[in-house]
Amino acid sequence: MRSPKTDSKLKFVYWFAHYNLKSPSVRYRGKYPLDFLKENFGIGSHFVMPGYMPATIFRFVRAYLSALLFRKPDSLIVIQRVNSNFIYANLLKLLVLIRRDSIFYDLDDADYLEYPPKSIWWFIQNCSSVVVGSTELLRNLSAFNKSVFLNTSPTPDVNIIKKRKNSILTIGWIGCFGGDHKESLLNLFFPALHNLPFKIKLVLLGVTNKLEIKFLTEYFSDFENVVIEMPQNINWTDERNLQQRIAMFDVGIATLIDNELQRSKSAFKTKQYLNNGVPVFSSDIRENNLFVEHGKNGFLCSTPADFRQSIIEINEMDPANYNRLSVAARETICNFNLSNYCNVLFAMFEKANLEKNLAV
Repeated sequence: MRSPKTDSKLKFVYWFAHYNLKSPSVRYRGKYPLDFLKENFGIGSHFVMPGYMPATIFRFVRAYLSALLFRKPDSLIVIQRVNSNFIYANLLKLLVLIRRDSIFYDLDDADYLEYPPKSIWWFIQNCSSVVVGSTELLRNLSAFNKSVFLNTSPTPDVNIIKKRKNSILTIGWIGCFGGDHKESLLNLFFPALHNLPFKIKLVLLGVTNKLEIKFLTEYFSDFENVVIEMPQNINWTDERNLQQRIAMFDVGIATLIDNELQRSKSAFKTKQYLNNGVPVFSSDIRENNLFVEHGKNGFLCSTPADFRQSIIEINEMDPANYNRLSVAARETICNFNLSNYCNVLFAMFEKANLEKNLAV
């Protein structure tokens, strides 16, 4: 793993998140990198999430007044995905107007397509820089801010690695079952499982709605070859437990639909599987195909027939060939680990500092 730079002048980060730790973006782009910076470089931070509990309000006020009135030297301010027009967002807008330099708006989804976009566009146009999680966002937002950085979402490495293929092929998926994610599974992947000439286990992590559980149970009722599991009461903030669950998959599903919203995602499901040495069944669209090499660490597919053929191929794969696939998947993490992510944070800070000094 490449180590982050050690010559950066960055000493402190103010991170204003858009939600709490239930959001993957808050954990993987905010909390885990800040913990990494503290542990490896002694770089401190104020990590703030919105809320109405007294302790949450206190943490916000402390961080906000520090950033607004007593900003620490050599510090970076990040406002992450804030999209509302309420008190939290408006106070952060005031912070941007007063402390324009080295304030970044972080966006790893095309939230302007899903939420009222007024505040999102305001931050994009008024923050000194924007940092995005995908090449699609980089392309689409570069016209609205002269300083846009690509920083793909990282995965924390807790050294949990896939050991061997299960006796019954185990295919896994992780995420929120709804919207385009649900549509992509129903249209692209699930049909590939019907009437396969061998048994598989399908593990879906993140299906919690009772109606969706009922729907999936009925959907697969005539798939005699499929054993479906939908574990409940998952602690999403227990990263080690999540990775242990993923490492039990033989292959992970990362289907996306070819539309702007899904092309703008940072291929995070793909990265989660690869991080633990689990090969991927992936849609052949960006951002996924930046990380998946067909036949080397996974399979790129465009139709249910493509996915079906890939399922058959990996089921018939002998242990040696599967192991090569798994090792190649694990090696991919050099492209999206915490070290790389923090290097981009350092580069962002240094560029902003240089521009500020040139303007003086």
